[in-house]
Amino acid sequence: MSSSSTTTPPSSSVDITTYHVDVARTGLNPNETTLTTSNVTSAQFGLIRTLAVDGKVDAQPLYLSSLPIGSQSHNVAYTVTEHDSVYAFDADTGAQLWKTSILGANETTSGDHGCSQITPEIGITSTPVIDRKAGPNGSIFVVGMSQDQSGNYHQRLHALDATTGAELSGSPTEISASYPGTGANSSNGKVVFDPGQYAERAGLLLLNGTIYMGWTSHCDAGPYTGWLMAYSEATFAQTAVLNLTPNGSEGSIWMAGAGLAADASGNIYFLDANGTFDTTLNASVSPLAAISEMPF
Repeated sequence: MSSSSTTTPPSSSVDITTYHVDVARTGLNPNETTLTTSNVTSAQFGLIRTLAVDGKVDAQPLYLSSLPIGSQSHNVAYTVTEHDSVYAFDADTGAQLWKTSILGANETTSGDHGCSQITPEIGITSTPVIDRKAGPNGSIFVVGMSQDQSGNYHQRLHALDATTGAELSGSPTEISASYPGTGANSSNGKVVFDPGQYAERAGLLLLNGTIYMGWTSHCDAGPYTGWLMAYSEATFAQTAVLNLTPNGSEGSIWMAGAGLAADASGNIYFLDANGTFDTTLNASVSPLAAISEMPF
């Protein structure tokens, strides 16, 4: 761990608990009072320090202010790595507060499946989400990919204590799914989610007690379809599944790592890429009609 400066940033009462600040993904901090056009200059604003971690960081770091840990209050910066590790650092000093590996016993991270988009390993790719009121001390939710000794792939949702990094009771939960359809990787009239074929790239969305996640492929290596899933943040149980190309193929939710978005009415927005589609849509088979019927 190295530091390029001993400058201590001012404390803040603002929490950054999700990708781009809020569920609308505006990136706006409406309570900002410190930064101005006069003090954001090359002489007064810049790199504070560099912190060492054990793998690539593809997710946005998150932040909690004035978090009680032990007998002290800390401003905490959280980051995750493709080595399936979660870190908490003191944002003012750079000191590591805790580190947790979410790998199961005798597991490794996934290889890159011959795809250069997430390489050389795949672990935690997407931006987690934090709920300061969940669990005894606040919770950080992450999705990680791994591979066991038998060569089986796993995708799991983890809930970690924000002050210690310990797994909460009932966590993690194994991610699996099926959906009615005859598309890619279907069997007996159902499309089956194969954890080895997917990466969870889009930032997690926490909305009204539910965690939403979208899935993408390893480049365009088939077979794969487009998946959107929902899990209860309280029980970690799956509450809804939507397949976007159930009778076709492809349809990844990449979004360059941006978070699934939502508005004040609870509508969810995301981008779905390069999948097959029906050119003769009508009121009975419209994808929008299918989405409206899901209990999201």
